[in-house]
Amino acid sequence: MVIREPLPNLVLPLVDLGIPTLSVVFDTAGLRARLEDVVPTRWRPSQDIRIQVLKYYPGRRCTFEIALRTEAGSCELIGKVYAKDRSDVHVAMQRIAGAGFGPEAEFSIPEPVATVPALRLLLQEKIQGTRAKDFFLTGSERERAVTAERCALWLARFHSTSPQLGPVFDQKALLTSMRKWSRRIEELGEGPVGKARRLLERLEDKMSGVAGTSMCAAHGSYSPSQIILSGGRTATVDWDGYCVADPALDVVRFVVSLRYLALAHLESTRALDSAAEVFERTYIATGRPEVRFNLPFYKAATYLQLAKYRIRHQALHKVELERVEAMLDEGLHLSEHWE
Repeated sequence: MVIREPLPNLVLPLVDLGIPTLSVVFDTAGLRARLEDVVPTRWRPSQDIRIQVLKYYPGRRCTFEIALRTEAGSCELIGKVYAKDRSDVHVAMQRIAGAGFGPEAEFSIPEPVATVPALRLLLQEKIQGTRAKDFFLTGSERERAVTAERCALWLARFHSTSPQLGPVFDQKALLTSMRKWSRRIEELGEGPVGKARRLLERLEDKMSGVAGTSMCAAHGSYSPSQIILSGGRTATVDWDGYCVADPALDVVRFVVSLRYLALAHLESTRALDSAAEVFERTYIATGRPEVRFNLPFYKAATYLQLAKYRIRHQALHKVELERVEAMLDEGLHLSEHWE
């Protein structure tokens, strides 16, 4: 098994008690037999199977690539094995694809191939293309602008035409989440603690003034890392967090992710501001213009969320601690300029 782009100190165990089916899934002989029952007939029988781990979160989920070799040729799938059965993700993807986001559409999602509940395993199309994140980090200003526009157009289409599926993420749920994010940061016992508390207090004070907006289908973690450009196709992956929410949630998640990309890789938090402006302007022109009134509030809340996320998924070295503080500073700066 090959580990690609490993997380720091990543060791994939033979047994993960939090994901009890992990060892079964990575038994390639057993997995090949299981796949014979669920993959499309054009991919049967498989003569060989190879697995490459892409992301692994101990006790939660593991994402991997499956390469199948058959008499008709070869194909690649993306598999996800979870701590609990997530067949609901497969069903949601089927409904979204059926609403006009199938693999042949300009704005699409990966084709949902199959679910194996007994293994807590989802299988979906592997899209050959380039992630939007890579265009933002290495592309020209023109390439960044085009990428931002395509990402905004995808989101506007999704918000306006996709069925509403999953849990409702309303103001009550957001308030509960913000308090959890702040408490998680407080566990550091470091400099960010006071900033997280101040930001939470300002968010709580401002929440009652957030304009009411019609809820819609939401991706839940829409960011440049989740969007793949493949020729004329724009596809969004990673549907674990699908929900119903204020459309501003997805808009600001993307914009704040751009700011973090710039901070982590381009030495300036403002390096991708032009792309962020193109994204916002395009979405507002083609999507729901009323979201612009709630963007500052949701951006500040998302900075708090991202600060918590960095603590959860990274060893908190000095550089990472500085980035956490930078995210909180961005949120506080926004809160100081609310009308």
